[in-house]
Amino acid sequence: MTAVRRPRTIYANASRAARPLPEASGRERFWWYFMRLSGLALVLLALGHMFIMHVLVGLTGGEINFAFVQSRWGSPFWRIYDFLLLLLAFIHGANGTRVVIGDYVANRTARSLLVGILLVLAGIWLVLGMAIILFFDPNTSPPTGPFG
Repeated sequence: MTAVRRPRTIYANASRAARPLPEASGRERFWWYFMRLSGLALVLLALGHMFIMHVLVGLTGGEINFAFVQSRWGSPFWRIYDFLLLLLAFIHGANGTRVVIGDYVANRTARSLLVGILLVLAGIWLVLGMAIILFFDPNTSPPTGPFG
């Protein structure tokens, strides 16, 4: 008779990434849904960004330079597109890092300190990126590029 081989279990929770839906409503349930929806939106936005910036520009023989960005950000559509990409990517990444810190840092004080540092740094970089997109003035030099 042949013995049945069972797969070896290395971890009690084989995948920390596949977290179940939190049972209680509130902040953690909101972030659970946010990570799934923002991940889907980020895939679509990032694929669109890669296609436009690296495929279409390359096929038309264009070059990505200040004039290209200036003409692109002259349109409200591209500013909103890039703003959404930036906002979703930063929040999605910061929340994912928060979850990883929560999973792997057992000491409550260290965990709180790391999450606090994460929030401050992510907030600073997010505000800087948002300021560039929101306050960039495409009228500071003559319009050039494919969108002008």
